Amino acid sequence: MTMVNLIRSESTKLFSAPSTWILAAVTILGTWPQAWSNASAYSLSSDDPRLFGETPPPEFYGFTMAGFGYTFIVVLGALWAASEYGGTRQIATTLTATPRRGRIIAVKAALLAVTTAVIAFLTMGGAIMITHAAADDGIHPILLTPRIWELIGGLTAAWTLTALIAFALGTLARTAIVPLLVLLPLVVGLGSFLAGIWNVVAYFPITSGSALYTPPGSAGVLEPGLGGLVHLAWALVLLAAAGLAFTRRDA
Repeated sequence: MTMVNLIRSESTKLFSAPSTWILAAVTILGTWPQAWSNASAYSLSSDDPRLFGETPPPEFYGFTMAGFGYTFIVVLGALWAASEYGGTRQIATTLTATPRRGRIIAVKAALLAVTTAVIAFLTMGGAIMITHAAADDGIHPILLTPRIWELIGGLTAAWTLTALIAFALGTLARTAIVPLLVLLPLVVGLGSFLAGIWNVVAYFPITSGSALYTPPGSAGVLEPGLGGLVHLAWALVLLAAAGLAFTRRDA
């Protein structure tokens, strides 16, 4: 099978799966209404009892909603890896059509990365625009600012790398359960909580990636450059391990 045919075949698998579209829709359409409802909090005074924490600088408005969609990104990566090893044992058909295993996992990872990046950009790009439109904070809701676009880019990178980490763990374990058990607790806030107690946790997956869109000086958060490099290193190492396992072990 040629590379073009392989890309077409794997694209069909990914985009014909109902789970892909359901997860994308829930991520995007579940975040946007929250952005509108949460925007009112940014107009409250700092001593208002309705506030649960300190209000971030205006360029960081709306990024606290990243955790909601993050959950579904982990699920997407885990399911994409596990889809080959379900009850139908699709992996046997895949390897029969394309024996070059390295090419298969590379295409799968690339398709997941592109898909996740699009979902992330639409989800949080739209959410940030809605937030600034509703908050009426003086920032143009469409043009935003260069700093905000930089943060959206950082979040998109963090989500994309996390999906690849979930994919790598799922490929290594041949099941979606392992990446879900390992990564979801970090997504829902356990990582940030533990990082405030034990600074080593700041170097964990997801926790390190949050530095790319979290206000500087937040407890347990690395500097953006270091956090991005650590998160990238996790993704590259796990993808390399997954690729090695995928190419060498029995189907």
